[in-house]
Amino acid sequence: MKKLLVLKASEDIEQAEIDNIVNQILLYNIKSDVFEINSLSDLKQALQNGTKYDYIYLATHGCDTDFGNISGSLNVTWIQFAALICSSECNKPGSIFLHSCCRGGLNQVAWKMFHCCENIEFICGPRNNILPVDLVISFNLFLFHREVRKLDPVVCADKVRQAIDVRLVCYDRLDIEVEPAYMQHCKLISDEVMEAFNELD
Repeated sequence: MKKLLVLKASEDIEQAEIDNIVNQILLYNIKSDVFEINSLSDLKQALQNGTKYDYIYLATHGCDTDFGNISGSLNVTWIQFAALICSSECNKPGSIFLHSCCRGGLNQVAWKMFHCCENIEFICGPRNNILPVDLVISFNLFLFHREVRKLDPVVCADKVRQAIDVRLVCYDRLDIEVEPAYMQHCKLISDEVMEAFNELD
């Protein structure tokens, strides 16, 4: 049985969004674990719960550098997040990260996470700022095409754009690693990546 980890990382995330994703994925015989994340400590505990996941669904507010909640008790850079993922080894090979937050599908976000953690193979999220209802529908469509139709994750994201005009983007590590812009970005953030791992010690 596949497993989905849901990280509800802001107080204003509607419970209906979480319930929708969790209930839909049950139709595909996928069990979900849901964690309320109000601090960095909460995030660490959720990732280190001993389970390995096929999907990680992050419901929060994000930008090109970090994500967090509206109260300010949680603010995590994408590099910190990837370092925590890597050290916890909570994701299975071929797992897919679903960033349910604005700007979660930006190049810079995916590049930071890929460079920081070799265990991460696919990252999916919206390129622009969109409404919560659009996020829910986008990921519903993505998961349908992935689990029912068994399509490639990158193709699944393309299907979402074709259906509802939302730029949901899925990055494949194998495609990204050969891009010159990615290689240059890795050089620029190498010190930040080292610092993130040092903070875990």
